[in-house]
Amino acid sequence: MKIRSLILLITLLFLHFIVSGEIIVRQNKDGSISLTNSPGVYRNSGKPAVKYLSSSFSTSVPYNYHMKIKDLSKKHGVSESLIIAVARAESGFNTFAKSKKGAVGIMQLMKKTAKGYGVSNRYNADQNLEGGVKHLKYLLNRYNNDLTKTLAAYNAGEEAVKKYKGVPPYRETKNYIRKVRKFMGLPVSSTSYARAKTKIFKYKTQNGRLMISDSPPVNSDTKVEIFD
Repeated sequence: MKIRSLILLITLLFLHFIVSGEIIVRQNKDGSISLTNSPGVYRNSGKPAVKYLSSSFSTSVPYNYHMKIKDLSKKHGVSESLIIAVARAESGFNTFAKSKKGAVGIMQLMKKTAKGYGVSNRYNADQNLEGGVKHLKYLLNRYNNDLTKTLAAYNAGEEAVKKYKGVPPYRETKNYIRKVRKFMGLPVSSTSYARAKTKIFKYKTQNGRLMISDSPPVNSDTKVEIFD
């Protein structure tokens, strides 16, 4: 019986990689195993005893989520590739994903964030996706479409970005930015989240001495060249 169940599981997993769909494996109380491609069956059952085989093993996106993302991209004016990359980095399209900090679902929404965007059920894939897209839109607007700061704030929070005037020095956040950029097909480098360059001031003092400094001259009447 165990061998038959194992063969069935392997067969279904093989089909999963072909169609890039989602398969949910559930072990019932009697020890038997149930498999389904409809997460909604268990979505509203509190803390479901479900293991989710995510699509993060593949570069493709589950069809039903891809259609939803296309609609949300047009509706909210957020890049489709950005939405997909964030979803992959956050959860691998795992509807039941939950972090140690309490973030839930495909877009890993915290309770406060979800509530702010009208998400009543964070395990509901449609609600979670839209809440995440709305949050991305808000952050893009706040940081003038600066992708690096947007991703830093999505991962570490706006207060952290404000405190460090850019990407906070957290390894998790830096790796997260690299991962999302990679998924989007963008260049990935250690300088992609560097702070703004320091301004350099070039001027002459009253006695004719040439000065090159990161501090502006005390005399406001001095002619200054600024490099940044």
